[in-house]
Amino acid sequence: MSKIYWVQTYFVRAEKARQFQQWLTGDEAKQLIEQFKNETGLRYMGTYAPILGFGDYDAEDWYEAPDWAALDKIRGSKASEQMGLKTWDFVDQTRPAKSRVMRSVQDVKIVAPP
Repeated sequence: MSKIYWVQTYFVRAEKARQFQQWLTGDEAKQLIEQFKNETGLRYMGTYAPILGFGDYDAEDWYEAPDWAALDKIRGSKASEQMGLKTWDFVDQTRPAKSRVMRSVQDVKIVAPP
């Protein structure tokens, strides 16, 4: 079965970046990430930040989903709700965020034009 990746991309408030990094690598975040996996089946692959100015956003959270149903489980996840509340002040709410769902190019069905 092909893997599905869910990616959340966003901006971090500059004055909160160090605190965000500390929180994200701390025990509370690790516990919420584990609870999120247990509730949804989505495996956290990490939060990534661009270096040397390469990138349109400040951070990306990557998750691997076992199937499409796992994405639907996010709506009922208590850990997802708690994660949103805990990170609210770290994320720049005045700038647009983006989410995307991706598969490897080998797993994408290409439809030829008529």
